[in-house]
Amino acid sequence: MVKAFLALWRASLRRQWLVYLIVLFVFALGLAAGFAGVQKLQTDQTEQLNFELDRFLQQAGMLEIDFSKATRDVLYYGIILIAAIYLLGLTVIGIPVVLAILFIRGFALGFAIEFLTRENSIQGTILTLVAILPHNILMVPALLLAGVASISFGWLLAKRFYNSKILVWPSFVAYSIMMILVMACFAGAGLVEVYLTPLFIKIAANYVF
Repeated sequence: MVKAFLALWRASLRRQWLVYLIVLFVFALGLAAGFAGVQKLQTDQTEQLNFELDRFLQQAGMLEIDFSKATRDVLYYGIILIAAIYLLGLTVIGIPVVLAILFIRGFALGFAIEFLTRENSIQGTILTLVAILPHNILMVPALLLAGVASISFGWLLAKRFYNSKILVWPSFVAYSIMMILVMACFAGAGLVEVYLTPLFIKIAANYVF
């Protein structure tokens, strides 16, 4: 599966490098907006978020997870998100929505990282490394690939309107395979989030915080 994924990715990168740039730009724009959003928080909002974070850190050492429920929730969320991006790629008008999803995910990630590292310094940096980084190592690249695949196929359908000789079926098969592989990556990221991230947080809470 890994070899198939890498082969599809390399072929996609050669053909759709411009789409990759657009997707990266939109996601980076979301990250930047998330960073800026922390700067615009009111004092009472910052204090409330810090209060919630401190309370979480105090209880993190005793964190108990219902692994079966958490696994179901994470896998369900991943399936719904990738399925939505997949279906949006089957329509030309879905392209802006896919870009909006990428921007929002970038914003959420940027906001979380900036708030933790800015307001809590060393503790926030450690929390970012143990609570945000592990599953996002898989999730972010998979999300970006899903966005590239969706936008690329939607653009192909748009060109098909003006040139009926363009073959859609081979690209549809490749698109579907790519999204299945992306969904598998999301599932892997979800398992990391459920089983490893809480463990890292407990270790940090007990021995660092």
